[in-house]
Amino acid sequence: MRQSRRDLLRWGACGLLGRAAFVSGFDRFSLVSAMAAENPSSYRALVCIFMFGGNDSNNTVVPIDNYSSYATTRGNLAIPQSSLLPIAPAGGGNYGFQPNMTQLQALFNKTPSPLAVVCNVGTLVQPISKQQYLAGGSQPYQLFSHSDQQSQWQTSISNYDAPNGWAGRMADQTQDSSTGFPTVCSLAGVSVFTVGSNTQPIAIAPAPTPLNQTLSLVKPDSGVQQLLSVDQAAGTPTLINASGNIVQYALSNAALLNTNPTLQTPFPATGLGNQLLQVAKVISLSATLGVKRQIFFCSIGGFDTHTNQLTTQPGLLQQLSDAMAAFYNATIELNVSHAVTTFTLSDFSRTFVPAGTGATTVGSDHAWGSHHFVLGDGVNGGNFYGAFPDLVVGGNQDTDTGSGARGRWIPTISVDEYAATLATWYGLSPTNLMTVFPNIINFKTSNLGFLSS
Repeated sequence: MRQSRRDLLRWGACGLLGRAAFVSGFDRFSLVSAMAAENPSSYRALVCIFMFGGNDSNNTVVPIDNYSSYATTRGNLAIPQSSLLPIAPAGGGNYGFQPNMTQLQALFNKTPSPLAVVCNVGTLVQPISKQQYLAGGSQPYQLFSHSDQQSQWQTSISNYDAPNGWAGRMADQTQDSSTGFPTVCSLAGVSVFTVGSNTQPIAIAPAPTPLNQTLSLVKPDSGVQQLLSVDQAAGTPTLINASGNIVQYALSNAALLNTNPTLQTPFPATGLGNQLLQVAKVISLSATLGVKRQIFFCSIGGFDTHTNQLTTQPGLLQQLSDAMAAFYNATIELNVSHAVTTFTLSDFSRTFVPAGTGATTVGSDHAWGSHHFVLGDGVNGGNFYGAFPDLVVGGNQDTDTGSGARGRWIPTISVDEYAATLATWYGLSPTNLMTVFPNIINFKTSNLGFLSS
């Protein structure tokens, strides 16, 4: 599949101008952050996969020991027990992955396992019980709204509208580049997750665009460099100065991404597969780029399954499973599987009680706590972290009550705890933890233990 000129223009514009949409001052367009406070001695990278739309975790990880209760309530959404891919977490119990997730099942069952499941994670201001929730206790703003919850997962802040993301704020504290190449790189456009206060991300096109063409619109022979001829002396309007800085930033990075590495690991020719293939190529150049810390943002959409869930979600989860496994294999090929951790995020999970009754059109509605995957050789895998919900509709873990209860599980792990665990492994110091995660003080831990130190 070839990238059109329109696609290149779209991605080039993201790389050039995306940052401008998020910062409040043009003086922030420096090539290297002035706040690079940490000096790591070895390479580590985090790779985020955001499942846009709200993935139904109830049909992603299914309790086999409690299958009859699951099947009775899920009705037409229930996956036949014989089709589930069995897994047995080290902590006990028997569960099954969705039938299309064969690659992730194999990784979870591997010894030692590089894959962990973090259960019932969600946006929280502070821990909250059902009684507190019903009494109007402190809870995330616009709890069941796609846009608000997507933002809160990416910022880790649920009680106000944050202007930057936890990856961007972490880059502010950990950026370490001898060439000026950015710490944060997006393969899915510029998002709030990637934006810091003093560092800027770069957005590049996914494969099959060759890596050395992802910023082709800003190469010296493209004509864009002519913008730099504008007089930027004292008194020149700020906008012109900023434009010149943006272009120079892109030109510098285009010069660094001047090759297109070849990997032996096969990747699926899907949207997510192509994003992760490009991530692997950038990682392979980390020494040349002079970076010891990198954060990547990828995404897959389509999880807003109010209808037709049984025909939509399986294919999406297969794309996720196949792409994550291929990327993990690529990190083994590159000898960095111990230094790269991949993890998932999503808006929220979906109601345990189905929406609609049709055997083929049935779906589910917006809910809250959801399960997520963490993959890499730094992961203490083969286990669940956090408490799997009891799946009792109208019970103490459900926001709803009475005959209208739908099964919206109240999270028992916050985004802050989940993200802080990843950040600690990445190398964020304890002294900077509160800067990146200002609400972490509201929760009992900043390390859930699913990553080795």
